[in-house]
Amino acid sequence: MGLTDTIMVLLTGQSWRVAGQAAAQPSEPLDFPAQMTLDGGKIDLRLMNGYDRAAMLDFSRSLPPHDLLFLRRDITQPKVVEDWVRDLQEDRYVTILALRGTQIAGYATVASDGLAWTRHVAELLVLVSPSMRGLQLGRILTEQAFAIARQRGVRKMIAQMTPDQSAAMRVFSHIGFEKEARLRNQLIDRDGQLHDLQIMSLDVDEFRAKIDLMAISAQHEFV
Repeated sequence: MGLTDTIMVLLTGQSWRVAGQAAAQPSEPLDFPAQMTLDGGKIDLRLMNGYDRAAMLDFSRSLPPHDLLFLRRDITQPKVVEDWVRDLQEDRYVTILALRGTQIAGYATVASDGLAWTRHVAELLVLVSPSMRGLQLGRILTEQAFAIARQRGVRKMIAQMTPDQSAAMRVFSHIGFEKEARLRNQLIDRDGQLHDLQIMSLDVDEFRAKIDLMAISAQHEFV
């Protein structure tokens, strides 16, 4: 029995949830490129590069408008994707692509703003094609992005979405994110309608401290 399993057996209540969240966090990202099978089809995972501009534009323009609402930048525009590639080249962003053949099926990005006073913070951005939802692709991408963020020394992670995106909130909750703030009428769509913005966050140091405390408690049961 592994340590996480032992903790879950010995402790109850909130600790069960935290142990489950810890188990969902891969300690290391995959060795990209990688391949997996979802819904009977092959999915390739690799890091985005400058040759993916056209494929990303095709992907973003196929998404429902509401899916693009919580993104700060309109990724259906070529200049925005060009800026994205520049952020990748300057190591402010890391983006994992999921592809079916040559078409992008989803992506996850670890985004830092490059400012000195928020250098410990990164935002996790995840989008999945409607045809691939419900197949755990969003969770896989989120977990891999989380592992990359930890590898890069990120201490606080944030995710932003509209409150009606319950599936996205479940995915982030699964790895330990909690609701931090809800900003009323923070977003405006192309039709001029206002929407609330839900912010979720995870303090990596605090979360790891919880796991360490649980591990100590579990070990003491055998003393």
